[in-house]
Amino acid sequence: MDTIELAERKSRAWALMLYVLGAVLLLSQLAGMTVMRRDFVDGFWLGVALVCALTLLPWRRWLKPDSALNRLMEDEVVREHRRMSCTAGFWASLAAALATAPFAHDAMLASYDVSRVVATAGLFAAMISFATLELRAAR
Repeated sequence: MDTIELAERKSRAWALMLYVLGAVLLLSQLAGMTVMRRDFVDGFWLGVALVCALTLLPWRRWLKPDSALNRLMEDEVVREHRRMSCTAGFWASLAAALATAPFAHDAMLASYDVSRVVATAGLFAAMISFATLELRAAR
């Protein structure tokens, strides 16, 4: 298997992993706000959210900039996809903040719950957008 095929395979696996992480983030958010209001679920959500945020960073380019495989996996198209997905995450966060503001104002939602909803919406939108763009480009 040459470097190009390996980069394509790893890129598809990375995109599928982003879908799975996004689903885990969303499920932990829903479980934490409805069914299981426990410290473990809150900590689990925070850990998953941090991992999700870190997956959107260009780690390959920072850690091994001279690797041929990393140069293929972090090209201009991937950078553009990352930029577009972060824009989608910003707009999702803004929409979530505006949607939850009336509930927070009337004290129907705690500020912690509002911050979790906003962070989850932004991360989920960014990850799903990035994964979709990457898989679409791989076709």
